[in-house]
Amino acid sequence: MDRRMALLGAGGVTVAVLAGAQAAYAGHTHAIQTAPSPSTGQPIAGGGSWIVNKPSGYYIGRAMPADTFDNEVTTTGNWHYGRAVTGVNMCGWVLPGSLGADRGDVADSCSAATREALSHRRTVGRDYNAAAHEATDGSAAPAVSGCTLYYNYFHGSDFAANGGHWANPAAGGIGATVRYRFTTNDGAAAIVRDDVQGWGFVPIGCVTRPARLFNDND
Repeated sequence: MDRRMALLGAGGVTVAVLAGAQAAYAGHTHAIQTAPSPSTGQPIAGGGSWIVNKPSGYYIGRAMPADTFDNEVTTTGNWHYGRAVTGVNMCGWVLPGSLGADRGDVADSCSAATREALSHRRTVGRDYNAAAHEATDGSAAPAVSGCTLYYNYFHGSDFAANGGHWANPAAGGIGATVRYRFTTNDGAAAIVRDDVQGWGFVPIGCVTRPARLFNDND
């Protein structure tokens, strides 16, 4: 069974449109392929697909090339919500253009309640570089050149307790300046964008965070 769900804005209300009565009970799995960046149109640095907390949202992990992703919800803009099955076992959204070859149907495992919780940034982190809805990138911050950037830090969808799983290191170290975005709830990792390695996690001691940080929710 293939679940085809679109989220359509109708007078400010989110409406779920299902194709067929049976389709509500299963997701459809795909191999992850390297997606284009929504901002540049070029393949994302490091390959695969960002996992974000909502469409055009905050980076929370990475589905690597050839990983399996269970697609449960697709928006009209082709953002896909479901479970990154391989490696991180995490619910979240992957990029448009990231779904490759079919790998069959499975039971849904990422709930609407999880999707709603994820959409609020304080669920996934703290100490943001800007107030909610006021930035789409990190702020320039001094960094320890050569520190390892990891594409994954979490395993599972509990962002308060499931950190510390450093995985998928980038091919090279970070530069002397990165774009700081936020800090994990456990305070051990910073989410940054390096000009060469792309988005990922670095140990908190590898970056000097901005003097002013924000903890409002959205």
